[in-house]
Amino acid sequence: MTERTSAKTLKNTGVLILAAGLGTRMKSALPKVLHPAAGRPLLGHVMRAADALGPAGICVVAGHKAALVREAVCSAAAKWGIKSAFEIIEQRELTGSGRAVIEAREFVAKHKKVLVLCGDAPLVRAGTLAKMAETFAQGAAAVVLTAEVPDACGYGRIVRGAGAEIERIVEEANAGLYRSMREINSGVYLFDSTALLSALAHLKPNPPKNEYYLTDAVEHIRAAGGKTLACLAEDYTEVLGINSRKQLAEAEKTLRRRKLDELMDSGVTITDPETVYIDDTVSIAADTMIYPGTHIYGATAIASGCAIGPNVLIRDCEIGGGCNVLLGSLISESVIAEGCNIGPYSHIRPQCAVEAGARIGNFSELKKSKIGAGSKVPHLSYIGDTDMGPGVNIGAGTITCNYDGAHKHKTVIGEKVFVGSNVNLVAPVNVGAGAKIGAGSTITDDVPAGALAIARARQITKERKH
Repeated sequence: MTERTSAKTLKNTGVLILAAGLGTRMKSALPKVLHPAAGRPLLGHVMRAADALGPAGICVVAGHKAALVREAVCSAAAKWGIKSAFEIIEQRELTGSGRAVIEAREFVAKHKKVLVLCGDAPLVRAGTLAKMAETFAQGAAAVVLTAEVPDACGYGRIVRGAGAEIERIVEEANAGLYRSMREINSGVYLFDSTALLSALAHLKPNPPKNEYYLTDAVEHIRAAGGKTLACLAEDYTEVLGINSRKQLAEAEKTLRRRKLDELMDSGVTITDPETVYIDDTVSIAADTMIYPGTHIYGATAIASGCAIGPNVLIRDCEIGGGCNVLLGSLISESVIAEGCNIGPYSHIRPQCAVEAGARIGNFSELKKSKIGAGSKVPHLSYIGDTDMGPGVNIGAGTITCNYDGAHKHKTVIGEKVFVGSNVNLVAPVNVGAGAKIGAGSTITDDVPAGALAIARARQITKERKH
């Protein structure tokens, strides 16, 4: 999880995120930068890394299906935790990174410095961007984030002069004698805005695709006497972009591992990290145990002292302190209060609220229901569209018959009701506080408080004829 720093390292700096690429190798109708990884779109991870350093503003340059990118950012920026002002502009001419920056000149001109990021490179860390700012403070007009990679194929090579100074950036197609070099250009830059605007005026399209390269701007700045420095990333994986489904899977694996490391560092026990999947959006308090095969997704918050798993799936839930969620359970879009026991093999569907100390047991299913404090639905039951009070005991095989084929109806069960095994509650129906319902009953009428309801035919036993 990226935390916004108090230092505001990017003060007076605008962040320009290039997100206009076609992403043809993804083979998808979805813009590449909107593909999710560890619970957020690629673009969301990049925006969060920049926002953590307190920039003066963020501009996303969209191109391919720009309307979808705009809608996604505007609707989810607050959920991603973006505090900075942001805007989205559309790149009309999709001819390279240089052209994207040319079309964003108005944004560049608003700020003393501009940080250029790639919208499809979600692994870059805020700390690395802060290191770029420190390098820039050495009198630079441009800083290029570089990395030493095991295989530089496909990347431009960095040719250094003295120390951190960049002598030139050689594109892959022209690598020649430099092909064996492993320090590469990441496509992330920090520019003095005045120097950048001057360089943009000199950019020309490059054959064979007639694209404008932002690396040419670095060359122009250096030729004009500006200092151009390299800032080497400590971890080369931070600069890796996403161009295929395989690379997306690798990036997601890295993001999830970072999340697990963060949780374990904060006091969460994860017994087998190789088999646990937790989104970057999840929060888990200290002294919770996560067992193998557990998946926790979305806007889930788990309090301290819980035991989750093995083989549990939780999505968009609040789980109170001291809860046990046992083997094979599935919980979605629900709130589980403190001290509850869920499972094994429970299914809690959206819009459920399970109050403190309640128990939902083996092969029981809840749907859009409230379960009162200390109530029990121990096994083999379906409770749907129900408002259940505290201290209720639901016998095995109980079903709330909430659907008549056209409409859903509500069941209300008062406090301390005892429901026997294999009972059908045909909604709409109200069962008053303290009532008891005999096993095997089908209840179609309201049951008054404190009453005993039995709705079954009298047993007939006959002698068998052999």
